[in-house]
Amino acid sequence: MSVEARVAAPPVSGGARHPWRLAAIALVAVVGLWPLFKYHVGPDNELRVRFPVTPGAPTGSVSFQREGHAPQQWTLEEASLWQHVGDGLPPGMQELHIALPRRAVQADVTLRNVPVRITQVSWVSRREPVGLREAPALAFDQQAEGDGTVRLHVPALWPGFWALDAADAVYGVSAWLLLWLVLEAGWGRGRVAAFGRRRAGWAKYALPLALAWGSWWAAFFPGLVSFDPLSQWQQLVQGRFSNWHPAFHTWWLGAFAWPFQSLGAASGFQVLLFATAMGKVLEELGHWKVPAWARWGVVLWAGLSPAVGVNIIAVWKDTPFTLMCLVSVSLLLRMERTRDAGAGSALRLGLCVACLGLLRHNGILLAVPVLVTGLWRMRDRRARGLLLAAGLGGILFVRGPVHALAKVAPAPPTLTQVLTLHRLGAMAASPDLSEEDARVLESLMPLPAWRARYVCHAVGPLLFDHSPLGAAPERLEGRGLELAGVVARFALRHPGVFLDQALCVTRYVWAYEPKLYVGPFNGQGNTVDPNAFGFRTRSWLPRAQRAREEFFFATTVGGATWTRMLFWQPSLSLYLLLAGLLATWTRQRRVAPLLVFQAALLNTVGWLVLSPNPDLRFLFPTLVAAPLAWAWACAPRLRAARGGDAGAEGDGGLPERTHWVDAGSAASSGVA
Repeated sequence: MSVEARVAAPPVSGGARHPWRLAAIALVAVVGLWPLFKYHVGPDNELRVRFPVTPGAPTGSVSFQREGHAPQQWTLEEASLWQHVGDGLPPGMQELHIALPRRAVQADVTLRNVPVRITQVSWVSRREPVGLREAPALAFDQQAEGDGTVRLHVPALWPGFWALDAADAVYGVSAWLLLWLVLEAGWGRGRVAAFGRRRAGWAKYALPLALAWGSWWAAFFPGLVSFDPLSQWQQLVQGRFSNWHPAFHTWWLGAFAWPFQSLGAASGFQVLLFATAMGKVLEELGHWKVPAWARWGVVLWAGLSPAVGVNIIAVWKDTPFTLMCLVSVSLLLRMERTRDAGAGSALRLGLCVACLGLLRHNGILLAVPVLVTGLWRMRDRRARGLLLAAGLGGILFVRGPVHALAKVAPAPPTLTQVLTLHRLGAMAASPDLSEEDARVLESLMPLPAWRARYVCHAVGPLLFDHSPLGAAPERLEGRGLELAGVVARFALRHPGVFLDQALCVTRYVWAYEPKLYVGPFNGQGNTVDPNAFGFRTRSWLPRAQRAREEFFFATTVGGATWTRMLFWQPSLSLYLLLAGLLATWTRQRRVAPLLVFQAALLNTVGWLVLSPNPDLRFLFPTLVAAPLAWAWACAPRLRAARGGDAGAEGDGGLPERTHWVDAGSAASSGVA
């Protein structure tokens, strides 16, 4: 070996001599933190007491002991005395689910108003112990008294606290890999270190966001679960699908949640996917020379925003739809910077377009413009063809052959004509209603019912809550054009009626709306609507849950107008987004800001026309886009320089056609 070669060769580090040293250090750290994870993270176990169904509600108390601690006694609250029936129980049997700390080793239960004998007691971990398909029945002693009081003594709760469960496996593998990559990126050498450094650009932003949003997920596990996803879960259970809610989103839920038999898995994956997508956008903004303080400001903004955190852990369709809007920002932002039109970029954008068009019924209003933008900005014909095939072809394939094979029932007319029905309600409430129009309304529902149920800001009362119209949707079959014509004629004669209604129902988009729906917070620690599947909130961080629920009610129901505007109203984010885009356009002097953030803008325009209710989730893309627009506004003006960045590579390892340089430095150096 020559002297020059020996001088040029990098020194061999300890990591190179011992390639698994950093992996071993990471493993030791993860094992050391495991007891803390085991003790503090996750829901309590449940002591399940089974007995025949009896009339009346039981009351009682429980005494339990943790290893090395004195006995504790609790009065059983309403949640523990809920009488569970069905859901896998034998006919005629019911269970009480009594939540106790996982480190409990024995328990004594006193139940009153239970004039039957207890048949089975089990100790169920909500974290699914590894190797146990069903919790074993436990040995217990019972003493029945004549007044309906039953006293149970359970000498040993099994499996014990240290039994491995699925959460331990997920924690061990993910925490070890993450810590190993961090150590390798900072101090390692070799392929693993190179991989970690390549991902460090976006992962450094994604990690704090995942922790911030993950704390919402753990506090309100399994997330915000309203009626819509519960209805979709029922479709998954029965194997019969309806397009009332997009069938594609039902299958999306099934892909993430069904293997774990928990909607909490879907909300958990949403936390990780959102953190990754936001990290990729912030990494791309770094290439636009956005200052580091502005990028970390976005992390702080998005991580602390309660409206963003709440919507990310919600399992309704608007959350993955917003995720695709965020992905489109990342892809279009990179395309504007690099003019990269490779196959990889085309395929990613095409899949994003397909998801936009399939996750919401009105998603096609965003999917088509994003598709057209990609076709316009891409130069390579093959890339355009791939984008068209993946985007438009994907939408047509799912809505056509896939729906047919899955026998998806079409959306009922109460959904397809929902906007017409809301306008018919405005007509019914108007003093200018003609006799002819009144007869049309009477053919659907009695006129007094129209007037009693109509509210200008929401269409729900006309269709739900035992509405005669919702109970007989067949009255709407084949009458779509007729009813639309009735609305059009009335609008020509009395345009002010529909203008007033539009201002009322869209007020949450552009102003303060006190009736804004944020989520199913019921004030009793539960963010899951009533259901027959056993889904309910089982907080992994009870203190954080109580604090955040108190904050929610303090800033909404009991708060001042400014607190609701600051923390929850989407209108503030809309104006911040518009101001940020104006500032970005002023600095960049290009159409790029409007193209990159078109999904959020078009979504807002769509809900200004189509909104049926004042729901925060409809404007979720605006909440996410607002801080990103302001971060981009802090970037210097960049200009294109052809073929000068030989070191940058796009898809397929080819040099990118265009890179961008600071306009000021370009002018001073003579770059055109």
